[in-house]
Formats: sequence, structure tokens, C-alpha cells
Amino acid sequence: MSHSEPALDLERAALLVIDMQCGAFDGRLCPPMPDGDALLSACRSALDWARRQRVPVFWIQHSEPGGPMDGPGFDIDPRLNPAAEEPRFTKTVPDAFEETSLAQALQQAGRSQPILIGLQSDCCIEATARGALAQGLKPWLVPDAHHTWPDQGLSAEALRDQVSQALAQAGVPLIPLSTLYTVTHKQSHSA
Repeated sequence: MSHSEPALDLERAALLVIDMQCGAFDGRLCPPMPDGDALLSACRSALDWARRQRVPVFWIQHSEPGGPMDGPGFDIDPRLNPAAEEPRFTKTVPDAFEETSLAQALQQAGRSQPILIGLQSDCCIEATARGALAQGLKPWLVPDAHHTWPDQGLSAEALRDQVSQALAQAGVPLIPLSTLYTVTHKQSHSA
């Protein structure tokens, strides 16, 4: 990382796991997430890293009556194994900071660098990243740990990459999983 790039400070970081709910993967009310197993694996890796580094994890769940994330689709996918002590926030709009207490919870925990993973790249991931910027936070995005469905004639991968680049241009640093794994408390203090 060059000196001009921002440094991730693990004492200020928090992992936001966004909308990784059963309804995105079960095929009940919408097509299952493309490459869902790969996304779940990437998110599990980010979770393992966060827990090892004692970076707090915050779970975001979308609630939309009658939609894929309703009823049994509301539950966090059990393959991610959320811990009971990790707080959960329910949202009804794409931005996880709107109409929730997420900003206050991050502030109370002394966490100003949320790291975003999950769904849906071109909706809730993008809106939450922009919402974090509007809150005066310094969000980070793991480009290989968020995903979406194909739309607007673009593949899911193309949309995901487009969102990652748009957020990078808006001031959200990208930190791939391979780089995230190398960040430890010792390294974040010496940066």
C-alpha cells in the first residue's frame, strides 16, 4: 500500500454483512444468487478474518413483506453461522444507515471504518457505502465479497465490477480478500 492510499485501522474497523439472507439463495421467490456458493465462501472468509482480528461484525437484514427476504427468506443464511453476540439491524430501504440505529451503534463502538460485504452490489451495497460516506464514515469495500444478479443487459460480474469501480471513484477504498487477510492489529498500528 502506498503512502497516498488510506490505511485500514483495525481499532476503527467493523465488518458489515449486508443482506446475506436465505431468500437470496433458496430460489423460492427469485432466482438464486449467481455464484452463490462462491459468495458465501468469500463472506465466510471475511467473517473468519474479522473474528480472528477481533473486528466487530454487524449483520444487516432486509425486510420486504411479500419479497424474497420475507418469511423464511428473512433469516441469515445458516452457512455463515452468525454469532449470538453480533448485533443485527433490520432495514426496509437499500441504505442500511437510513431509518436504523446502525450509525449510532458504530459510533458507540468507536468504529468509523465499516468494511462492506454481501448483497446486492448495485442496490444495498452501493446505497450503504454512499450512506456511510454521508454519515462522515470511511467505508471500505471487499470487491470479491459482494455480488448481484444480472440486470440491464449486464452480467452479475460486470455489474459487481461496475459498482466497485464507481464506489472507488467516490472515495471508497477497495480491499480484496487476499489483501484483507494480511491486515493484522500489529500492521494496522504501524501504518
